[in-house]
Amino acid sequence: MIKKNIYLIIINILPVLVMFGITFYPYLLPNRSQLYQAGLAIPVLCILEFIIIIPIYFIFFRNRKGMGIGIINSKLLFIFLVAIIFCQYAGPVIMGMGANKELMWNRDLLTDPIFLSTIFLMVFIVPIYEEIVFRGCLFDALLLCFRGRIYLASIATSITFAYFHTQFTDIRALIILVAISTVLVCARTFSKGLLMPIILHISMNGIVMVVKMIISFN
Repeated sequence: MIKKNIYLIIINILPVLVMFGITFYPYLLPNRSQLYQAGLAIPVLCILEFIIIIPIYFIFFRNRKGMGIGIINSKLLFIFLVAIIFCQYAGPVIMGMGANKELMWNRDLLTDPIFLSTIFLMVFIVPIYEEIVFRGCLFDALLLCFRGRIYLASIATSITFAYFHTQFTDIRALIILVAISTVLVCARTFSKGLLMPIILHISMNGIVMVVKMIISFN
């Protein structure tokens, strides 16, 4: 049993390591600054992660318990979505975070194919493989490590998810990400699958992008 658990932990951790490797690979490239300046770094990384992680999921994980579609409960879906949006927008206010100092979008970006491609990938593609990796593979591996203690596995998964988003350096932003990830873990646990957290993640990213666009263009 111990050997089997170790084997399963290793198998579940592999997609996580693959994703981390792809994400941080550009830092090793000598021309990485040009890649980022051209706006190509993020879309290229998203596409690479998707085309590598999705086949791994279908070959090794889709028939595993808790890694399939699961049960979709519309009431729970709405409750979880409200909780996520609360964390996203009320969290910074509660924690006394200042205004977002990111560069505002301008209308010219709406005709930029690279920008539009990046937005599409961030809303519809990234949530799919991030849920597979974090709320799927990593969460299962940590459940085995913590001998089925869901709360410990949830906390460890959420902390890892938060620190994976290295663009956030404010500890308060990381705490908000931990809270959002915890809601997504709850969605995965209650639905016994990955479809509900994927829908929630897509919805959250979509709402964030729409709100940011409205604020930028008004």
